[in-house]
Amino acid sequence: MISSINKFNPFPTIAGYNLVDELKNFIVSDTCIITMKDIWELYNHRFPKNIDVYFVHTLEEIELDKEIEKFNNYKMVIGFGGGQALDIAKYFSWKCNLSLFQFPTSISVDAVFGHRSGIRRGGNVNYIGWAIPESVFIDYEIIQSAPSIFNYSGIGDVLCFYTGVLDWQFANKKNKCEQKWKYNSELAAESLKYVDDLLDNIEHVKTMNERGIDTIVRAHQWGGNSFYSSGWNPRHIEGIEHFFFYNLEFLTNKKFIHGQPVCLGFILGCLLHNKLEDKFLDFFKSLDFNFTPDAMNINWNDVDNALSTLKNYIEKNNLWYGIGNEFEYSSSLLDQLRDTVHSLNKI
Repeated sequence: MISSINKFNPFPTIAGYNLVDELKNFIVSDTCIITMKDIWELYNHRFPKNIDVYFVHTLEEIELDKEIEKFNNYKMVIGFGGGQALDIAKYFSWKCNLSLFQFPTSISVDAVFGHRSGIRRGGNVNYIGWAIPESVFIDYEIIQSAPSIFNYSGIGDVLCFYTGVLDWQFANKKNKCEQKWKYNSELAAESLKYVDDLLDNIEHVKTMNERGIDTIVRAHQWGGNSFYSSGWNPRHIEGIEHFFFYNLEFLTNKKFIHGQPVCLGFILGCLLHNKLEDKFLDFFKSLDFNFTPDAMNINWNDVDNALSTLKNYIEKNNLWYGIGNEFEYSSSLLDQLRDTVHSLNKI
């Protein structure tokens, strides 16, 4: 059972319209906006003039730490953008003890709702730090104006609950669950409710109306915060689909729109578990969300390389036990994955 002591308590979140215009009413003079250049070009006119801006250019910890002295001069940071900007805002808030406000410009990833930052150490993903925002602002106008590929990307950090739970159940049957993360059917069932909610709201997600945005945000709140509130337990929220993504990023040294490789990894995980149900195929077919290698500016050889080295990557990085520890690589698996993905993307 879920411990009655541990309480799911997502960060304070406010949804509405024109929320970005309210920032000027509480930004202090010693504030830095952490964002990306392309995002800033679109929205800089809605911020106070002459405000300091930091453009994210790396996720490598060793490079980020060179910037700490600069951020010690601030009192407040505002993450404004996608997952990378939000993660780096958390990182400097933690390192320099700064007040933090978070303002996602799309719902591509659940990073805004987690305490830790997904930084890189030698190209490998590590989740470290501790940052709690004063508030997370979900501005419907801004979210809806983002290219659909970024908002559809957010489904990856919901569907991963399904393959994460499959991996957890697999480990449990093999008596391979980590002592600190024993299988918890209630926690697993709670995660799967958010997957069902996503599938049930496909028409709202497709049009990205308020209800569609809220559906993904609620799931992201669960994914981001229940990691912490379950005792830093990741087993009910991610598994092989993210491990595949981490390895692909490591091998290619490319930065991806998060949901694309995660959804590709989701299909992989479902195939390996023999759990690729029609409800998921129908869901993908109804969305115009292309996660083929071509859409990610890589090729199937890159995917093949990530598949053939995945088991070794999981073991080398001491990732939690699942189907990835036991599957045997074969070219037929690549063919099956390619055929499935092409069928979903009408190729």
